[in-house]
Amino acid sequence: MTAAFFLIALSVSFMPSVGAAEPLRVLTSFLPMEIFTRNVVGETPGVIVESMLPASLGCPHDYALTPGDMKKIASAELFVANGVGMEEFLGEPVRRANPKIRILETARAVRPIREIHGEINPHTWVSPRNAILQVREIEKALSAARPGLAPSFRRNADAYVSRLSALSAEFDAAARTFRRKNIVTFHDVFDYLARDAGLTVVGVIETAPGQEPSAGEIRKLSITIREKNVPAVFSEPQYSPKIAEALAREAGVPVRVLDPVATGTPSLTAYEDAMRRNLMTIREALSER
Repeated sequence: MTAAFFLIALSVSFMPSVGAAEPLRVLTSFLPMEIFTRNVVGETPGVIVESMLPASLGCPHDYALTPGDMKKIASAELFVANGVGMEEFLGEPVRRANPKIRILETARAVRPIREIHGEINPHTWVSPRNAILQVREIEKALSAARPGLAPSFRRNADAYVSRLSALSAEFDAAARTFRRKNIVTFHDVFDYLARDAGLTVVGVIETAPGQEPSAGEIRKLSITIREKNVPAVFSEPQYSPKIAEALAREAGVPVRVLDPVATGTPSLTAYEDAMRRNLMTIREALSER
């Protein structure tokens, strides 16, 4: 009887507990969404966070889903995306892979900037103020998916928002020291940060992703740089510096690098670290006469 009882007890101990909650599987679209989500999740048990795109890929403007992506989507319960046109594969392709998945477009919380042709600029996360809004959207979505874990998500989000608020305050303080307000960027990724800092983007090198400017457009932009007293050309580490360097030579200004945090490592402080480097670069360029 004792041996039989032991075998029964042992078998029961390896059986899944009745009513045990399934882990919440969260899929993020690309690096900034992964960083934000991992900060809100923190050490909360029962939550698995995975990024769909490799952290080295960059902005998924024209990205096409792969069979491997479809498998990741099929196993996820929540898909955290930037949205507003950044991930063009959202919608039917994702729904086809997983009709039950909940899609969160975090940028819906941000006051949009519209381009010349009416499209919304999707690079919302490159602004600490916007990042706070997007983090809160992630917190709400996670809490809705697992209400029992909501207090943990709230604590983690509060702590992260506190850090992002400090970062935003640093940009605000620096903006009061800027002697120049006009900038030229590689493409339209820094428009929201410029809005926060009271800057004006008077030109971009690439008006569409992957579309290099012509020689005539380079000449025209160099004239704008001289006329608008632009102190530097801002390039991005995700792109070749050759075009920015050619423009800078013609305009007689230096090249500075700003990182939109589209590639890198998903460490919890990666966004803050990159944005503080950006702040140092902007301050050095714009605080000079």
